[in-house]
Amino acid sequence: MSNHNPTILLIESDLELGSMLIDSLELKNYSVDLENRGDRALQLFQAAKYDLILLDVALSGLINGFEFAKTIRKTDYSTPILFMSDKNDDNEKIHAYCSGGDDYIVKPFTITELSLRIYALLKRSRPLQVKQELPETLRFGNFTFDYPNRLLCSPSDNVPLTKKEADVLRMLASNLNKVVKREKVLTDVWGENDYFMGRSMDVYIARLRKKLAQDKNISIVNVHRMGFKLEVLDATTT
Repeated sequence: MSNHNPTILLIESDLELGSMLIDSLELKNYSVDLENRGDRALQLFQAAKYDLILLDVALSGLINGFEFAKTIRKTDYSTPILFMSDKNDDNEKIHAYCSGGDDYIVKPFTITELSLRIYALLKRSRPLQVKQELPETLRFGNFTFDYPNRLLCSPSDNVPLTKKEADVLRMLASNLNKVVKREKVLTDVWGENDYFMGRSMDVYIARLRKKLAQDKNISIVNVHRMGFKLEVLDATTT
């Protein structure tokens, strides 16, 4: 990680807990700013650069934790967001990841567990690694694609994907409106480029088309003798 002390924006509705977390994290050489309202925290984030956001789901103020994360992710795709919640609930966890979160920790937690999760997120988000890796969360049309959890999220549904479906969609969604060569998809996802693997890939492309069909502005286009393109039309023009 970098030579400076990593900076954390801590957004916690319980100021007593927030103060305790600051003390504990500063002992581990993190620089921490605390805010208990989502709207004011958003102003802090926009004014400064943070290495990680530690975010309470239940915030006071104009926006909750989920809305805060969604707002951040409109312009920032790489700053890790670690959600905190007193609910050990699968639906809330899914909501957190689909809002742009990278991890989720249930209260009460130990400082050791929190520190390990923070360290893991910071290690993964180093700039050199971010440039080399495809994004883990992608947004296009009405969809949010959570690659690590293989979830295609929309306002009306959360659709699970298979490993290969997720790998193919990640390649296409990382190159919106650009052709991805058929050979590259086969080599990267199936490990080899031959006729039978190609037939298998066509089946997975067809499955993805069905799962994307609810947004009429999105389509996977076959580009003859080249490959595939995830085409996203401007909804205002249709």
